Amino acid sequence: MNALNLSRKLASRIVEGLKGRGRILVVKGGTAALVRAVDDAMSGYVEPLAERALRADAADDPTTREALSRLTGRVAQALLASEHLEDVFADRSVVEREVLDAARIALREASASQDEAVVRVELDLLGYVAATAGKRARPQSLVIALERAGLVAGARLESYDPAAREAVFVPEPPANPDLHLELEEAVADELCALVERGVVELPTLERTAQLTHEVSPSERARLTRLIDRAATRTLRRTGNAAQWEIPDGRSVRVVYTPLSEQDARDVDMHVAAFAAEVDTLLADAGAPLVSATAAVSPPPPPAEPARAQRRAKPAPTPEAPEPLHHANGNGAVLPVEEPVEEEAPPSEPAPKPARARATTKRSPRSSSRTPAATRAAAARTTTKKRAPAKRATKPGTTEEGTRKKATKASTKKRALPATTTKARTTKTRTTKKR
Repeated sequence: MNALNLSRKLASRIVEGLKGRGRILVVKGGTAALVRAVDDAMSGYVEPLAERALRADAADDPTTREALSRLTGRVAQALLASEHLEDVFADRSVVEREVLDAARIALREASASQDEAVVRVELDLLGYVAATAGKRARPQSLVIALERAGLVAGARLESYDPAAREAVFVPEPPANPDLHLELEEAVADELCALVERGVVELPTLERTAQLTHEVSPSERARLTRLIDRAATRTLRRTGNAAQWEIPDGRSVRVVYTPLSEQDARDVDMHVAAFAAEVDTLLADAGAPLVSATAAVSPPPPPAEPARAQRRAKPAPTPEAPEPLHHANGNGAVLPVEEPVEEEAPPSEPAPKPARARATTKRSPRSSSRTPAATRAAAARTTTKKRAPAKRATKPGTTEEGTRKKATKASTKKRALPATTTKARTTKTRTTKKR
């Protein structure tokens, strides 16, 4: 509501309110003249109120309260001094209070009527392109576009809320019952014009589809027009913007700009249909099939050969402990004989008793050695007689047992040279004495 209409409405309400409550008595036929006098008195005080008529909190605004205070004082003075007023039945303070109440009511009604008259346009309800352009446009460019849309539809842009993405328009006279629809169309056209002029860029989607036929660069240049027609039938069928290219001869790359949310969801279906059309054109042109080796991904780079690991040296085998030795009757050191399961060689025959008795008649020199030699021979004879009894438990022999037997016999002969010599010398000496 403009200032002129608000001033007239407020003057009429003040006069009618004072008359109805019996605060004043108007000269017969002077009501209209008194309303004009009050309207003239309010000139210059209503404009601040008219500017805040759309605001819900206008009555609580300090500026509004101050404007109302000045207005009531001016109106009370004009009423009491008017010649169209025959009598007054209230004090000045009561008149000022009645004027203030009437002004507040008139301001509230004007604000309610303005809320009913204003047109609110939500940008998110204008379609995919307009909504996306409203999100991506700069604030200054967006406000200019909304102002142009209001001028085209016959309204004035009052405000724009970026958080709610809502524009508020105030209709201009004369009233138009289809103003809301015309404003929505005008706003959508202006936002789409931002996209067409390149001020705002819509989001794009990129897809790549593999081809079953391989095309050479020369063949690709020859088939460009046919492939572009296929793109028009598939990708641009619903008015979307799309660009294509075949970078390596085996796949097609598509840059797709959808113009609706449904097209953005169906982009894979459109690209698959376009790739099928391209494959058909290549097959008709005699393009070769993509080889299996080219279709698969390249093999990974060869791995470096593993370094040969050094073999660990075998742990040294612990040496067998040296066999224990013992001394025989003559003082010679001999290895300890371990029991062997093989058959032992036959033992030497025992000395005859005649020789044993002959030894008793030796000279003192020889007799001194005879007891030791006799004890050694007796010990050997006893030991060798015991061995066959133990070894005869297993009569079977192997080649390894035979080799060990020969080794033991040679070792025994080498280990007792002194004893054998002494025995033989003793026997010789004894014979000579006989």
